[in-house]
Amino acid sequence: MYTGKFYFLAMLLLYVPIEADEQESPAPWHSQEEVEELFKNLSLVKTVDPAFREKLPLSYNYSLIAGYFAMPSARMPEVGNLALGFAKATPYDIYSLNFQMFSHIELVGNYRVFKGVTESGFGHLGFGDDTDRTASIKIALHQQGQGFKYLPNIALGFEDFYGSRRFYSFYICATQELLDYHLELTLGYGKGRMKGFYGGIAWTPFRRSPLKFLNSLSLIAEYDANNYKHHANEHPDGRRVKTPINIGFALNLFDFLQLKMSSLRGESIAASAVVYYNIGNSKGFFAKVNNPPFYTAPANIEPIGYLRTEQELAQEIAYAFSQQGLNLYTLYLIENTQGEKTLWLKVINTRYREELQVRDRVQHLLSTLMPADIVTTTVVVEADGVPTQAYFFRTEDLKKFREGLIGEHELQTLSPMIEGSHTPQGKGVLLYKRKKDIWTFMLRPRLITFFGSTTGKIKYTAGFIGGAEGYVFEDTYYKIQAAYNISSSLYKLQGIDAYNLSHQLIVRSDNVKYYQGQSVSLEQAYIQKGYNLGNGWFTRCALGYFEPAYGGLALESLYYPVNSSWAFGVEAAGVLKRNYHGIGFTTKTRKFNQENILKEVPFIGYQYFFDLYYEYRPWNLDFKVMVGQFLARDKGARFELSRYYPSGMRFSIWYTLTNGKDIVNGKIYHDKGIAFLIPLDFFLKKSSRAMLGYAMSAWLRDVGATAATGKKLYHTVQTERQNIGYSLE
Repeated sequence: MYTGKFYFLAMLLLYVPIEADEQESPAPWHSQEEVEELFKNLSLVKTVDPAFREKLPLSYNYSLIAGYFAMPSARMPEVGNLALGFAKATPYDIYSLNFQMFSHIELVGNYRVFKGVTESGFGHLGFGDDTDRTASIKIALHQQGQGFKYLPNIALGFEDFYGSRRFYSFYICATQELLDYHLELTLGYGKGRMKGFYGGIAWTPFRRSPLKFLNSLSLIAEYDANNYKHHANEHPDGRRVKTPINIGFALNLFDFLQLKMSSLRGESIAASAVVYYNIGNSKGFFAKVNNPPFYTAPANIEPIGYLRTEQELAQEIAYAFSQQGLNLYTLYLIENTQGEKTLWLKVINTRYREELQVRDRVQHLLSTLMPADIVTTTVVVEADGVPTQAYFFRTEDLKKFREGLIGEHELQTLSPMIEGSHTPQGKGVLLYKRKKDIWTFMLRPRLITFFGSTTGKIKYTAGFIGGAEGYVFEDTYYKIQAAYNISSSLYKLQGIDAYNLSHQLIVRSDNVKYYQGQSVSLEQAYIQKGYNLGNGWFTRCALGYFEPAYGGLALESLYYPVNSSWAFGVEAAGVLKRNYHGIGFTTKTRKFNQENILKEVPFIGYQYFFDLYYEYRPWNLDFKVMVGQFLARDKGARFELSRYYPSGMRFSIWYTLTNGKDIVNGKIYHDKGIAFLIPLDFFLKKSSRAMLGYAMSAWLRDVGATAATGKKLYHTVQTERQNIGYSLE
């Protein structure tokens, strides 16, 4: 809220003396009437501001769509909100995930279990009860309080629009929040499983009660429009309906938990529990109290000479950078064409996620320690052995910044980001050289899941991955990673979908085989060399074991100039398939012929793509298109859409179109899926660049498959240049 700032300003104006010439009239706020008017206006702001943002508690229905019990409303969670839920809505158990990707788009995934109904094809093999995976989307056409003043929330949605579509419905609805009466009213109309009009009402009578735990207790009733009796795919025990009116309550606790219970169809009692958290806008569970403050003291602008030698300057700057969580690797003293002294530094950031965080610390440090006889300073930022960008500072600008004559934004304008280089221009004296770490060790837990096996709904392997990464020959990156599996339920899986045989080259659908039968395995062991060719051009080559299934040789080139939202590049790789166990390779893979007989065929994998990237910064969106040949020799394009949030979290969706005619459940399948990246420093008291990731494709198939090829250039460069939630104060 801004109110606190307003009061601080008012008190400052009242009590700080103001100097004025004798001819000037007294400051107007010395008038008692003006002071009273000021505080009257501030009091009005304090009243209006919370009222403007006030909302009734949001409720999720049993499918985890913002709504009531079975029916949706037109309301939306806050952008960046993630919710996980379980509902016992007899005769179904429903596991759900909800994510608010945009303020006007709500995405929901459900895993619905038909209790007591054995899956017809392979339930007897251990799969058990029948299940259905569904995806739903709701789109806000208007949100109350935005746009037309008296217009309610209006939304349309598609339930179960992807997959078997057993529970498909289209609906449109309007929801009005009546804050003065603590009421929420919804009227909607649906087609599909929903049939006709529906409605909902939620009353939150204790919203202003001094008993805080009752503030979000809502009493709810709805008219359920689901056509249970005649819907073809309904559970046999879910067809009986005594009344379409469901009545119950929802209670939100601790700003992250929702509990709900109601009648359902007049036949049973349903209940759900939902955990929700705005992961997109969170600053983490802990304040970053272990981050160092900006370097401001001790200040030393003594010129280089007898009182401050070159070696002392180098040690001062290197130590100051290390205290800031940054690493200085190279420092040159250079004489320019006019005979003036300049500095050239190479810095590596291993701690902060955003470019402005790094820049802010660098400019505070340099303004405090830069010798008065240095005219300019160039700071190059390097990542994965590649200079990604640089900054050019004039000492006169740093002096003004130190003295408070200009601020961060002015200095940013005077010293914009420029292209980086491996070495300084011109001859210079090397003052400082730090060797890069030959190795650093990493160890972390890992969980891999597979859904939809004929012998069980969820299969997994859990354990640890660890290894070394670092640099050889100063700027050649390497990585070695091994896995240790502690617990696994994969031992019975065959790596073949017997009900939807793939007639493509088997390049990815047998992935489960690489995690079976061995407790320790070598997953990665490769080297990579990157180059900044200048003028926005980058290139790299990589060689080795890139992942558990493939190893080989990869080449990539990228054009990505500084301050550009666009980038494009080309990449190509030749890979061999690894043996399921050990470190050997094979030049064969398997494929079903037209008679559905599995045969071994010769195989060397070649993949090549033209890559196009675009970052739409007003909406924090990343677009990527890959056009070329995929691993199973199918040709086409892969489209990726990612949105990043102030917290550093990233949510991605991908969809692939190729000429590989892979048939799943009677339809041509195109590879698709979602992915999350969550910053590790959510759980830390200091900044960290490490991320926790999870990705899930709709089906593990061979079309649209690619092999890993090391660290991609666009990711390396964008990570160093990107700003999400940080701003210069």
